[in-house]
Amino acid sequence: MWADLEEEYGDRVEFTLVDRETEEGREFIRDHGVPIGQPGFVVYDASGEVTYAGLGPTRESGVRELVLSVVPE
Repeated sequence: MWADLEEEYGDRVEFTLVDRETEEGREFIRDHGVPIGQPGFVVYDASGEVTYAGLGPTRESGVRELVLSVVPE
């Protein structure tokens, strides 16, 4: 799923994975108020504002919706 989304939107959206098993990952999760669980997402718009921070979605269609919500026209 990630590879497909990165291939399709990687020229317009930056994808970053955070490992919650590292101290940096846990700090990122805490800073953004994401509950412990899988998968967690933080989405920023082009101005750097957080538009989504939380758990899920778990299906590709839902993840695609999150990506599309910030894809520049």
